[in-house]
Amino acid sequence: MFKIQDRKPRKAPFKDIDVARAYDLGMRKSALMSYQKPANRILEQAKDEMSDIVEVGVNTGLLSLYIGGKLPDTPVSGIEENKILLEVAEENLNLAVWSSNKGDIEFEGGKFHAMPFEDGSADIVFSFSSLHMWRNPIAVLKECKRICKHDGIVIIEDLNRAAEEGHITFVLQFIKDGGNEFIEALGSSYTPAESRKLLNEAGLEEWNVYQEDLGLIISSKPIDSLSSNLYTEDSNDN
Repeated sequence: MFKIQDRKPRKAPFKDIDVARAYDLGMRKSALMSYQKPANRILEQAKDEMSDIVEVGVNTGLLSLYIGGKLPDTPVSGIEENKILLEVAEENLNLAVWSSNKGDIEFEGGKFHAMPFEDGSADIVFSFSSLHMWRNPIAVLKECKRICKHDGIVIIEDLNRAAEEGHITFVLQFIKDGGNEFIEALGSSYTPAESRKLLNEAGLEEWNVYQEDLGLIISSKPIDSLSSNLYTEDSNDN
């Protein structure tokens, strides 16, 4: 029922603030399920005296707010191209500040293919549920590498269009209000094979692609906890 063979790029998603707020509410309802594993993977990479963590595509800001709250001594910088999503993220940031979130968090608008960060300035570069909206993913992948420190890590997570139907139906029961938005995002997401091709075209052959439940994970360095989920070109998309 949900097997989507051909990728359908999204055309200007979230044109309406009410749609973005409804999406944000749906993500909050499923936050424990959607965000816990990605958040843990990021926090596992944390080390003492980090200079910056960058999120590429903050969406509505929920993951950056969580990471910033857990790592209050490390600045978390989020960049977002979509003005509507950025507005909702700023609303969430204002609420977090009002409720005494101790994180050093800042969101700003900008282009993903030309981010306002210096070369090798970020200890961790991460992205969650944004890859499928990138208009030039190869350029953005290169940009992620540029701003990441040599001993840092890039972790990009998104939906996997080749995910098993059971994972899809499980998620839908938690986000009934945003179900159409979710299916549209799934249809515009990449398969592991397509992600591998993007990395190769970006000159990032050494980066890794993993599959986990409904998720697709790209990382610049191996992630031990995902070793059994590593995608190779000999693998088959589901």
